[in-house]
Amino acid sequence: MASDLWEDREVRFDIPVLSMQLRPGEKIIDRLDAIEDTKGNNGDRGRLIVSNLRIIWHCISMPRVNLSIGYNTVVNITTKTAQSKARGGGADAMFVLTKTAQSKARGGGADAMFVLTKFKNTRFEFIFTNLVSALVFVIILILVVQLCYVNIQICI
Repeated sequence: MASDLWEDREVRFDIPVLSMQLRPGEKIIDRLDAIEDTKGNNGDRGRLIVSNLRIIWHCISMPRVNLSIGYNTVVNITTKTAQSKARGGGADAMFVLTKTAQSKARGGGADAMFVLTKFKNTRFEFIFTNLVSALVFVIILILVVQLCYVNIQICI
């Protein structure tokens, strides 16, 4: 059934562009350009969309290369400060399993957001790198949105 809610419960790769569209009740909270999926599509500039149900990333030059990460699949999000070669010192980053992201587009270490998910007994790690500025605001935003999502589920 096309109306079944999957957006917050699943991790999907390379979904049709139609499935990237927002479903009724889904709202965009923020949209960021110049974000790289460092682990899966290193070197490809993309766009990160934060909604109230999921995180969507898609490649700018090939929108069919994309990800949809439902908040219900997120296992862990933590923050730390890492040494960034690109910035010449400490860089704000969101970490789950590793310590630095190497970005071809940035030419070395950069501010990165690491997201660990679990879907159908499979764990996925996503690393998103902002190619132009710090991710501090995005990290806080996603933590707040995901926390709100979890708290709303508890109340239902």
